[in-house]
Amino acid sequence: MRTILSLLLSAGWLFSQSLTNTSLNGAYFFRHVLIIGNTAGAVSEMRTAYGTITFNGAGSYTLTGSQIIGSGAPAAFTANGAYSVRGTGYVTIANPQRSGVEIYAGLGQGAVVGSTTEGAGGVYDLFVGIQAPSGGQSNASLNGAYLVSALEFPGGNASQMRNAWFRMAPNGVGAAGNLTVSGKAANAADRVNTSTVTSATYTIATDGTGTLTLPGSGLLNGTRAISVSSDGNLALLGLTSAGGHGLMVAAKAFAGTANAASFNNRFFRAGLRYEAARSGAYAGASNATGNGKLVSSLRVRQAEGVLDLTGANAYTISADSSGTLELGRLALGFGSASFHSNGVSTTDSNNYELSFGVRAAAPTGTGIFVSPQAVLNAASFAPVGAPLSPGGFFTLFGTGLAASTTVADRLPFPTTLGGVQVLVNNAPAPLYFTAPAQISALVPFAATGSTASIVVVNGAQRSAPVEIPLARTSPGIFTIPPAGTGPGALLHADFTLVSAASPAKRGETVLLFLTGLGAVTPPSADGAAASSTQLSTVNADVKVYVGGRQAAIVFKGLAPGLAGLYQINFTIPASSPTGSALPLAIETPEAFHDMADIAVSN
Repeated sequence: MRTILSLLLSAGWLFSQSLTNTSLNGAYFFRHVLIIGNTAGAVSEMRTAYGTITFNGAGSYTLTGSQIIGSGAPAAFTANGAYSVRGTGYVTIANPQRSGVEIYAGLGQGAVVGSTTEGAGGVYDLFVGIQAPSGGQSNASLNGAYLVSALEFPGGNASQMRNAWFRMAPNGVGAAGNLTVSGKAANAADRVNTSTVTSATYTIATDGTGTLTLPGSGLLNGTRAISVSSDGNLALLGLTSAGGHGLMVAAKAFAGTANAASFNNRFFRAGLRYEAARSGAYAGASNATGNGKLVSSLRVRQAEGVLDLTGANAYTISADSSGTLELGRLALGFGSASFHSNGVSTTDSNNYELSFGVRAAAPTGTGIFVSPQAVLNAASFAPVGAPLSPGGFFTLFGTGLAASTTVADRLPFPTTLGGVQVLVNNAPAPLYFTAPAQISALVPFAATGSTASIVVVNGAQRSAPVEIPLARTSPGIFTIPPAGTGPGALLHADFTLVSAASPAKRGETVLLFLTGLGAVTPPSADGAAASSTQLSTVNADVKVYVGGRQAAIVFKGLAPGLAGLYQINFTIPASSPTGSALPLAIETPEAFHDMADIAVSN
């Protein structure tokens, strides 16, 4: 048991005083695009608000600006409401355009980004706020190379929507240069094309607001309002004409020569998309570690409901800081402090999308400190915001957690190990591993509610509680080596490892090890070895996909004779594609997990 877990559970995390309402204070320029969808997710009404939102550092905000509804002209708009900053850096903000619901946002360094993922259905939105300057701005505030993504819905009508991106080089005195715009429009068969804008100009007033003018008759001709951040690295743009819905995000390009390794930070992220007459929106976090994979945990809202998505997407970065994220376009911001992407695909598609990420504000602490952004699924290591679930393995990182390193050497796992306890909603958790900077533990099966309060007790001292989402299921596939991405922990029927050198074959039944599948029948004691004679099977509906093809499940339950591990035996579909690293995904009613891969041959 100890040998198996030592292979599957990783060590090492770079973690960074917890964040509070005082962490979000002052004036931010904002733009908020909101779709009210029908039961199928199609547009029923559009609303766009823009202006300045001021947070008071104590949980309240005031907002002044303009609002566009449907095809109407902009009208003066004011609002006030509450906000709350969690220790993780997530923020809830009372939605200024839709009463009774909240925007689920992340507090970044100089920006806030989020979407309404909970509450009454039919709301799909994207909120972006960037820190406003205190004055003294001019055309010189916008100077250098910028990459811009645009998602617009002229007239509030999806049939007129357009998605575009371009590079501009404002010179600090009002000229933005000649632009090559790449994009598509719903009323032009969704085909990607390019157009040229000659002699674009801009003006910036002392408060950081102004206009960008794009002459000609191309995809994005006309004038947009522009608001520039206090450091000049970000700008928000948008139409201010009747029915002028949408948003443009501009980020100053990465300084120097960029490459895949330049994309290396933790980000809060949100996005809005419209595809095949269906709205969608999401908010969460993404980790980029410079290896060509962007790992995300997103709360996704679509017509069918809300689910937790954990996934890994391939990206490329060119020397000019532009690149691709899967099939869409990607732009890396100055200092790797932000990124944005869009649905301008390398092939024609009907996906219209804009996503913006900003480097996460990092909590720090002393003494017995559990990093609020580093309480993670022990298999996937999906970023902060991914839930835990009853019976699931989790790993937390911090400082002063234990006096020394201790590994459990018996079953059931003890609830005190090396003089340390971990409390989950005040219940002691079974412990597998304790060390000064890391602990691996199990969520008790009896844990209930929508959040888990995590506290570490080291002798007579206790950490501050960290609140983590709790869901019925939160699947995470163990990988070898333990990194969350890469080859899944899979065995052939003879218990040899599935690998690129020894791939699974079509029609073969293999064994997969994972965590986060929730309650089982018959129940099993916390931290105890699962019975080998009376198998405990998972209650939740579970699906497995190999290269996008659904696989037949032979068994789903606790791994017999082991503690804290789930096992799925499934058969590789006869129609499965072949390859050394096919996507291996798990779906439950609450979640979709797509980070690991599997090698398959004929």
